[in-house]
Amino acid sequence: MRMQKEEKIVVVLLLMALGSLAVAFWAFGPEDGAPEVSSVAEKDSGLSVQGLVLEVTPTKSGGNLLLKLDSTPLSVFIPASAGAGEVQNKVKPGDRVVVKGSVSEYQGEEELKVAKAGDVQIVGT
Repeated sequence: MRMQKEEKIVVVLLLMALGSLAVAFWAFGPEDGAPEVSSVAEKDSGLSVQGLVLEVTPTKSGGNLLLKLDSTPLSVFIPASAGAGEVQNKVKPGDRVVVKGSVSEYQGEEELKVAKAGDVQIVGT
């Protein structure tokens, strides 16, 4: 059974449409490392993490503080205006803490930004 000319044209058009969809998916699809929908929702609603404090590092200027936790790849940023000094005096490496904040971006990296010192609570040592 031979295909008619019209049938051949339909098959070619279908293959072209599938090829176009494949190229569009490849070109406009999510990139590796691009924020997903859940990440965007976290930025709007805030985030709470619990973990063991690995590092407590004051920034070189500004009086801000950075915490590194074992449970998240995000750095925890505590601005001086949010009570970084108070947190630095009470939190030590090895403490288990619960941190509430919002996800923000600094120099292309996401971080958890704390709004006030009370958002960093020690739950164990």
